[in-house]
This record gives sequence, C-alpha cells and structure tokens, in this order.
Amino acid sequence: MWDVMGIRALPEALYHYTSIDTLALILGNRSLRFTRLDGVNDPEEATVSDLPAASTLVFASCWTAQDRESIAMWRMYTSEMQGVRIRLPNNPFLGRHTPTVWEKGGAGQRIDAELVIHRENDGLGITTDYVTGPNKIYYTDDHAYRNGSCLVDEGGRWSVQLHDLGMVKNTYWVFEDEWRYKILATFSEVILHEPNPLAHPALDLTHYPVIEGALYAPLAEESFTEMEIVLGPCVTPGQELIVRALLEAYAPGAALRRSDINVRLRK
Repeated sequence: MWDVMGIRALPEALYHYTSIDTLALILGNRSLRFTRLDGVNDPEEATVSDLPAASTLVFASCWTAQDRESIAMWRMYTSEMQGVRIRLPNNPFLGRHTPTVWEKGGAGQRIDAELVIHRENDGLGITTDYVTGPNKIYYTDDHAYRNGSCLVDEGGRWSVQLHDLGMVKNTYWVFEDEWRYKILATFSEVILHEPNPLAHPALDLTHYPVIEGALYAPLAEESFTEMEIVLGPCVTPGQELIVRALLEAYAPGAALRRSDINVRLRK
C-alpha cells in the first residue's frame, strides 16, 4: 500500500467534519464511534467477490488529512454548514500508543480497552484491543479492484486476508483525501484448508451475522487537550455558545476558532 500510494509517513493529525450533536456525544462519552460499513454512505464499500456481506465485518471511523478547510466536506457532512470540524492527533485512543506501520496491512495501534463484538446464534465473536490505522483510502475506477478477492492461495493452504477490506473507493470520492481507522469483527487473516471462505465459521455471515451496528473506542484524556474545533462557516451565534459551553464543560484545554471560509447566511 505504501509503495502504491507514495506514502512515507502518517499525518500527525486528522480532521473530521460532523454535527454539533455528534461533537457533544464525543465529548460526553469520551469515545469515537466506529460505524459498520454496511451503514455508511458509499454502498460499494468493503465488497469482495468471494465473501458475501463482507462489509459487516468492518467498523470504521472516517477522517481526512486535509488541514485546509473544504467547502465540499462542510456541505456533505454538516447540515447547512453549521457543524464543526474536529482535529485530533493520529493516536487519540486510550493508552496513546504510537501507530506501528507494517509491511502488510498498513498502520495499526493498540488501545488500552477491550472492544467486544458478538455474533448471533452463538457464533464466533471476538474481543480485540487493536485499531487498524490510520490508513489512507485508495481511489480507483477499476471495479474489479474495488470488488476483488480476499482469498489468497499460499500453495497447499489458503488464507482469507482482510487487511484491505474497506480501504478502496471510487474516484468520485477522491476529494475527501480520506484516512480511516478500522476495527475488524474477525481475525485479519483466517487460515483455510480448502479454497472456500464460507467453510470457516468466522466467515459465515449468514448463519452467524455480526450483532453490533457500531462500536465505541475510548479516547485518552490527553487527546482532548490536543483537540481543535473549527466552527462551520454558517454557525449561528447561538450554536457557537453551545459549542463553547460544551468545551468549557468537557474539554477546557481544546482550541476553538471560526472557519476561514466566508459564506453568507441564508435568510
């Protein structure tokens, strides 16, 4: 991934456009929400040719590396450009472990918490203390690449490799410059004795579907002192008062500033 996309270092900070309500939940709950990929706005995400319902195995928190504000992002992810942009360090999670960059699978970091994912019908769930990322999304118009195989022939045995699941998007989305944290609902690699992913109970998503629709990863307290909040271009004086009150109560060390973008409020 690093050679293909020319990445030589992780960004020190990432940015997330969202509503004031979501900011309140992040501050009050001291956690980031990871949404299961079958619930995000791009229906093509995390599809592979040989594993039905693969998107239900991936939970993601989506960010951008663009430090310059984006009108497109304000319009897409905040209502009437009246939300906020959150800036956090690349390792905001409990424990503040430095991300490790692997030759295969990109970056990842431990978290000082147990994240539990359950499966229906007493299926094989998982408890993990690992967050994949931040890793950069790869954009391509090649549908075969976006819907490729996760089954790898290793000469006498096979493995299902899920490192890249949820990391490839159509070039329509390239303006987002997206980086993503992920939590997998199963092992990042599953070893098989036959070339059929569905033969393994951890990958049988019909009989043992994932129960959780979202996960919540706790944030380190230090992250809130490194946080920066940018008010959307059309935030009203009343909304600004709400954000200031939230920061005073939950993150008094966070920085706050108004958007650099000037937009006339609609009457």
